[in-house]
Formats: sequence, structure tokens, C-alpha cells
Amino acid sequence: MNKNQKIFRWVFIIFTLLMAGLAIQMGMNTTAPWNKNKNKAKIEIGKIVHRP
Repeated sequence: MNKNQKIFRWVFIIFTLLMAGLAIQMGMNTTAPWNKNKNKAKIEIGKIVHRP
């Protein structure tokens, strides 16, 4: 195996792992469309009411 092929393979592996990690992180920080209504109800229940 050529030195350039080894470098390319390692860069490809690191890039793939980085993209997978970013995809997982984004998936954990976003809300699925079918859960949005449930989250709105929780936010409204926990809302702090300011009284004048």
C-alpha cells in the first residue's frame, strides 16, 4: 500500500467519524416533528407567570 493511500484512508476514517459524531449530536439536540406538541405542553405547564 502506498503512503498516499494510507494517508487518504486515515483522513477518510477521521472525516467519517467526525460527521457521524456531528449527526448524533445534532439528533440529540433537536426535536422530532411528532414530539413537538408534547414539548409545547410541557413548556406551558412549567411557564413562570409574572404578576403585576
